[in-house]
Amino acid sequence: MFKKILEDIADGILILHKQSIIMWCNKAALQMLEESREQVIGQKANKYFPVSPFQVGNSYNWTGNQAKEILLSDLVLIDNETTAIFFREVSFLPKEKASTSMNKSPSEFTAASVPKYRINFESIVGQNKKFLETIAMAQRAAFTLSPVLIYGETGTGKELFAQSIHYASERADKPFIAVNCAAIPETLLEGILFGTVQGAFTEAINRPGLFEQACKGTIFLDEINSMPLPLQAKLLRVIQEKTLRRVGGVKDISVNPKIISSLNVEPFEAVAQGMIRSDLFYRLGVVCLEIPPLRERKDDLPVLTNFFVKKICLKLNKSLKSVSPEVLEIFKQNDWPGNIRQLEHAIECAVNYADDDPQISLAHFPHYLRFVSIDIQEPVSLDNSDLPLKTEMEHTERDKIITVLEEASGSISEAARRLGMSRQSLYYRLKKHSINIYQKNHLMGTYKKYQ
Repeated sequence: MFKKILEDIADGILILHKQSIIMWCNKAALQMLEESREQVIGQKANKYFPVSPFQVGNSYNWTGNQAKEILLSDLVLIDNETTAIFFREVSFLPKEKASTSMNKSPSEFTAASVPKYRINFESIVGQNKKFLETIAMAQRAAFTLSPVLIYGETGTGKELFAQSIHYASERADKPFIAVNCAAIPETLLEGILFGTVQGAFTEAINRPGLFEQACKGTIFLDEINSMPLPLQAKLLRVIQEKTLRRVGGVKDISVNPKIISSLNVEPFEAVAQGMIRSDLFYRLGVVCLEIPPLRERKDDLPVLTNFFVKKICLKLNKSLKSVSPEVLEIFKQNDWPGNIRQLEHAIECAVNYADDDPQISLAHFPHYLRFVSIDIQEPVSLDNSDLPLKTEMEHTERDKIITVLEEASGSISEAARRLGMSRQSLYYRLKKHSINIYQKNHLMGTYKKYQ
């Protein structure tokens, strides 16, 4: 039964004996290795993967009917004598380059010659129409040097798209450097981006910045709306002039990386709230990609759930499990404020708690998967004829918010969208009008006030 499940997995799988002899392989492995089952079984694994010891992240140039690169994506120790190797195709290479690499003997393959793990568009899972349109636009963006701006809520997979764009471009063999602008203190960010010279400040040394390191590759500026405005002005000049000066330096240095940036709020809202300079936004947003939140692509929940269950079961060396229909139904009702990242972590929690159970049920999931109900702390008067104008307007606003919340089943994000305001603005009005949202815990059967 276990082998039957593995037979249909998209990754190639080789099961090895302690002497690295291949005892079993699935259909995907045969397709990638371009050999029959009889030709593969009984061979030593280093015939196909010459770099030893096998390490996750190693990739190998391969030639056959079509030149390609094969990535060793995972290793699973089944018992003391048996290991499973998981691998996949990650890119196609020019025949000449692939042939040169594969002519090396196994001893000529070194760690320096082995590329790092590469994310590509095949790593992105989803069938939602709007999501597929975003993927198609991102694939086209890979073939331009114009700046790309990706926006979407936290946890939607913005860096996954950024890496896919880079590794599908002509710069795939050059560096991809990501920096989270929100995670680095303002006093350090300029030196990290543009470099420093010795003597610029205490303990400063001659060090290239990330823009220099990514000069012929791609730099990904994550959450650029968190970058201080004065530094945004310097960044704008670097983009326009394609030169920079290190902190404390006097010499201009030419740089020309492909720039991909991201926002975790809508671009025009970020500009309106002064989070990002308008001139910088227009320069960075030559190509704009919107990644829809998970609540807007709930038709993807079944395929995402199955994908993460398989991935996490293999990662944790647990038997593959099915998911109960009740779980999928609750998933569809949940708002998923943490998006794809929250879904993956919830499933990982469930797989850990499921142990040897063949099916994942609600009891295995974290407590925050809940229903919601709305509590009105005071009656709302329907007769506003004798009220002052300001009070009447406030009552009307309160009634409208309550109505929309009920229609949206308590979903803050959906209610904010229908009301045409940000989530922060809606939270402010909920507090102002003493409107509480209570969430029902599926596992405990109790209600807890939403804070």
